[in-house]
Amino acid sequence: MTHIRKVAICGAGGTMGAGIAIVAARGGYETLCFDMSDEALKRQRGSAEKFFGKSVEKGRMSQDDADATLARMTDTTDLNDLAECDLIIEAIFEDLDVKKELFGKLNGICKDETIFASNTSTLSITEIAGGSGRDDRVVGMHFCLPAQVMKLIEMSRGINTSDETFQTAWAWTEACKQIPVETQDKPGFILNALLVPFNNDVIRAIEAGLCTPEDIDIAIKSGLGYKMGPCTLLDLIGLDTQVRLGEAFYPITLDKRAAVPPLCRRMVAAGKLGNKSGQGLLTGLTSEKASEAPGFTVVRANESRSFPEGMDGGVANGDVTIHLGGGYVEDASKTAVLVELDTECLGVHTGEDMGREGSNAVGFARYRNGNDAPSNLIELVRQPDTTPEALAAARAVFDVAGFDVVVCADQPGRIVDRLVRPKYNDALRFLDEGLATAEDMDKTCCMGLGYPDGPIERVTRGGLARHYDVSAAIQAATGNIAYHPARRAYVAKQREGAA
Repeated sequence: MTHIRKVAICGAGGTMGAGIAIVAARGGYETLCFDMSDEALKRQRGSAEKFFGKSVEKGRMSQDDADATLARMTDTTDLNDLAECDLIIEAIFEDLDVKKELFGKLNGICKDETIFASNTSTLSITEIAGGSGRDDRVVGMHFCLPAQVMKLIEMSRGINTSDETFQTAWAWTEACKQIPVETQDKPGFILNALLVPFNNDVIRAIEAGLCTPEDIDIAIKSGLGYKMGPCTLLDLIGLDTQVRLGEAFYPITLDKRAAVPPLCRRMVAAGKLGNKSGQGLLTGLTSEKASEAPGFTVVRANESRSFPEGMDGGVANGDVTIHLGGGYVEDASKTAVLVELDTECLGVHTGEDMGREGSNAVGFARYRNGNDAPSNLIELVRQPDTTPEALAAARAVFDVAGFDVVVCADQPGRIVDRLVRPKYNDALRFLDEGLATAEDMDKTCCMGLGYPDGPIERVTRGGLARHYDVSAAIQAATGNIAYHPARRAYVAKQREGAA
């Protein structure tokens, strides 16, 4: 097995490459930081000094260790300086031809034993290796951003990658105190295969007028426990980056969800890229929580998923009527009539008038994963002409009770189920296809994205038959194939019916 002593990072003037260089140097390896831009290298050298300075301040490393780590990092703009490296990791932009050209040049410079690794997040390792002249010594090594903070690395083999190469690269990541997971050489590996289409779904939901970006973030954080809302993440990575990811991902997969949404292209054309431009999806506008709530009367029609134990605080003849369990009786004398929803749209209860429907009726659902305890999220559902007074009264009832409240249009799946059910279907399908183990898929999402639980764990805990019901209901209403229940959910539903 090749012993790695000297490492080079190509593209070290970029954010990702600079982070990988820190990982290598911190792991005790002599590290060459290569980039075509001397200015970019100087900028990242300053960033590395600040990073290690903060690490010393927080007691994560001594000043001597910080100085020694920085001393192991050498900047260069001459590719020939990489000749004696044992491992070279490229972190340049996502262009297959450019990556192949780089490895082709390095093949003529480096010693025969040198391992080439690609940090690609969407492209095929086998195809990249095809231009290297040493396709048995090329491996996929996808770090998570920021690499110097995130521990997870997705490791993948090309068709011709040797076992020795893969095991050597794997051992190197562990020596750097990173956590590798193995995935197949398929577009997006695990992380981006789940994330790129999901982020596009978020943008399409905004474009369809489902709700505000702010309410999407509140819903996903409150309902699913994510540390960061998807709109915050999109603004952080940049909408221009999302365009590039989609353009790299869609031609390979032909997955319509991976295609770049028109709104994303329009925002990039308008210069609204996210944090880097000062304007993105998020506007900063949020609704103030109400401090007083109207009196409400609770009417229970059937079992309630939102409030299985009932609701406290009800009064007789309240100005708001709350129907639990799906019942609905029109009452124009009330400021608001709330009807609990399950998988159905509000229009099922109120009727519809070709986009002109509206009254004092407001739908609501407290998000719940299967039979888990109900979350703190209340999704309010409005129709095109729902009265502002009804919506304000409905919001006030739940605001004062301490819930996280969001408002969405009367569209199938509301916010959370509309966005997460295709992701769960993808994860279940990937499991069938052998992309990765259930444990590694969940580990990747938890460690790479900060999720409290992975998609396989969550959809299984929530019940695969329940996932079938929710997904099938959305597909029936939309015709969108992304909601077609995955095989495992279909089997679970059949078993439920046979029990």
